[in-house]
This record gives sequence, C-alpha cells and structure tokens, in this order.
Amino acid sequence: MTHLIIMYEDESVDVRYRDGTRLQLSSCGSEFLLEKPADPRGHPPQPTERVRQRTRFTVSAYKELVVAALEFRNNYASRPYLPEELISADKKKVIICVQWPERSSFQAEDRPGGEIGIKSEEDRAALILSPSGETFSVEFTCSLSRDESQRPGLQCLDGTDSQTQCDYCVLSSKPIQMFQSATVVQHHSCSAFSPTWAYPLSLVRHHWMSHFSEDVEASDSSISTGTNRETSDMPCEERISQLPQALSLTCPLPHWHRFDIPTDLVKIVWCQGIIYRILSGTGIEICPGDGSVIRSTGISNSYFTHHKFDLQSKQLTYHLNSLPPDVHGQMYSVCSVVNRANR
Repeated sequence: MTHLIIMYEDESVDVRYRDGTRLQLSSCGSEFLLEKPADPRGHPPQPTERVRQRTRFTVSAYKELVVAALEFRNNYASRPYLPEELISADKKKVIICVQWPERSSFQAEDRPGGEIGIKSEEDRAALILSPSGETFSVEFTCSLSRDESQRPGLQCLDGTDSQTQCDYCVLSSKPIQMFQSATVVQHHSCSAFSPTWAYPLSLVRHHWMSHFSEDVEASDSSISTGTNRETSDMPCEERISQLPQALSLTCPLPHWHRFDIPTDLVKIVWCQGIIYRILSGTGIEICPGDGSVIRSTGISNSYFTHHKFDLQSKQLTYHLNSLPPDVHGQMYSVCSVVNRANR
C-alpha cells in the first residue's frame, strides 16, 4: 500500500510503500529504480535489492507499481510519458486538435457536488472546475510517446507541417492526420497553469463567479494572469488549444538520471490521500479531496485561507498559532494538514 508520493520540480517521482519498498521514476518517465527492503529474518543480513529498468519494458512483477507511479506523474507533469506497452486498449484513442465554444454560445455543465465543466466542440476535451473555484482538472487525448524520428507532423494554419511554425493546429471535421493516442487527465491550480487552458478556464470561472456576484467582471479579477476576462467572442484561432505533447519514448540523456539524493525542489506531495502543491516562491496549496482548497498567504506563510464551496464571500482564514480544533466525523484534520504543509 502506498504511504507517500513526492514529485520534484524536475518532475521525477519518489513513491514510498508501507512495506519499505521504494520506487523512483526518472524526470522523463522512461526509467525507474525499485528498492526492495532486506528481509530482517535473513542470515546473514542481505543488502537492499535494487532493480533498475526501462519503464516501457518493466516485468509483470513490477508493472502495477510502475503504471500507478506513471499515472501520478502524468497527472501533474507538464508533459506526459505514454509508452504504448503500458497503455490499456480502452484508453487509446485518435488524437485531433480541439476548439472551445464561443462565449456567446457557451453552455456550462453544472455537475453534482458543485463542479462546473466545459467540453470542447465535438467533446474531444473537457475542463472541470472544482467547487472551490481554485483548482481544475482537464481530460484530453495525447499522442503516445514515440522516438523523435517517428513523430508525425501536424498541418498548421499556414499549410505547413512543421510543429514549430504555428501555435495552433487546424481543426476540421475531417482529420488531416490521425495517429494513436491515449486519454490523459491532469490536475492544475488556478494560481499556476499553462496558457493552453486560459480560454476555457476563463469561461467556467466566469460562470462560477456568477453564482456569487452580479458584478462578475469586477469579482473575476482574482483569476490568475493569462485568463481572458472579455465577454466578446474570440477569433476562431484563439479558441483552438494546442494540447500538451508526450515526451519522447527514449530519453536522449539517460546518464543524467539520478536516483540517490534529490537535488530539485519539491513540486507535489501526496500523503494520506491529500495533495500538497508547492506554488511559485514559498507558497503552498492543499487539496484535501472534498473540493475545497487551503492556500498559504502572507510573506511568512503563517496564514492560510480555506476556500470552500458556497463560502466564497466569507472564506476562512487560519493562523499557525490558532488552528481550529478537530471535529468528530470530519473528513480530515485542518490542524494536521496545515502543520504538515508548514513543515
């Protein structure tokens, strides 16, 4: 059973299990190191067993652990690693660029629990805003990882096939080029996200804010830089998202992989079902799993603001020296998670 998961700034992953096993995934995802605890009953004492393998060629004994670690990495990494050997058939789809609806025709999808969703035209991608309005998830198709020499080009708006000459791919009812891909789910903070999601996020945030204020435009100023607050329709090409591309199947610099002492700052920590996300600087964001978000504030990060659904106008603020007591039956201890985040 998983005990702790850490993602570092270089997007390498360190997974600790309750039986003492440790799995480390390289930053590119193409290689892993598995350390098995020594048998305490062994005589004479045996050294720790270390298994280092290419991710795509992992043996069946480790496949379940590797797939779970890779899925966690892809949920929070800027670019996923998708080896065909580890992708189940039901998750493989055909990729195509996505276009989001116009503001004037946008229909928000109010989901159970207070989530708000938006789907791209023809339902090829989706963005889901959490009840707190502070985090969101995206689901989209991404081409499987392959060697650089095998990467297909996509036709761009200017008619070329270079992926570097144009920011957006042509969207049409008849795909120009189709190739095997898989469904990817990513989780982001509204305080730190890729510009790829700026337009659809601005639509759902606008709809979310309308539940709390008639002056939506004034209230929407809390959205992170990069989202479009205009109410007029956007040009067609600005409503087309260039989806994240998968990493190359083989790493060009495997000798740079380090599985000893991490040298990068922490990016994501999973502990007891709760996600701790390190924001730019020293800020930290806590996702307890109930749709709310707890985020550090102030220069010293001694204050934490708890964003809850239906409490947008009266957010709760905690100080490290006066955290609320635990209440019987609550899903988690605010005192415990805030103190762990502070450490």
